[in-house]
Amino acid sequence: MISQFVTFAENLFLAYGAWGVFLASILEEVVAPIPSALVQMGAGFSFLGNLPISLSSIWTLFVIVILPATVGVTIGSLFVYYIAYFAGKPFLQKYGKYLGISWESVQAAETKFASKHTDALMLFTLRCVPIIPSVAVSALCGLMRLSFLKYIIFTFLGTVVRASILGVLGWQAGSFYKIYAERIDLAENFIIIGLLVLLSGYVLYKIFKKKI
Repeated sequence: MISQFVTFAENLFLAYGAWGVFLASILEEVVAPIPSALVQMGAGFSFLGNLPISLSSIWTLFVIVILPATVGVTIGSLFVYYIAYFAGKPFLQKYGKYLGISWESVQAAETKFASKHTDALMLFTLRCVPIIPSVAVSALCGLMRLSFLKYIIFTFLGTVVRASILGVLGWQAGSFYKIYAERIDLAENFIIIGLLVLLSGYVLYKIFKKKI
């Protein structure tokens, strides 16, 4: 599937330019198995692979790769954000007692973070780092019901940084960008597995504690 998406994305880039990057970025966010680094790195290679570093090529990178990718990722991430936003509360109200997590505790955490603007800084930072899974960030923000305006603004700003890093990597790595994209995807998978292990451990701890 990955190789097919790479071919599909490269054809989109060639046929539609910046609009192709925009569309591929939305798909990257919505379709979970697609490595999140492929689009920006692939676009950087496709449009600037043979160009030397200059003000003109940097501007091209921003207009054709960074900006459309950022807008596409921001829009695409709303799919997971809204699922977590609307499904998170009823899920925790029904099953939270088995997980050791109550909806009230989630609300308390959001109030604490929001009062110090920690939530915005955290969202921006997580969006900047290429190896942080985007789906996890979107789900967390939706679950905590981060305001839509704040989510859009800081997702956009953080993704500008992320897309810049990946676009430059794809540009400078040349045809080897797929190898780097796969390694970034592997790191993301390890982080997701680590989070699931920690969550499972926390749930088991709560269950065991109740039995004592």
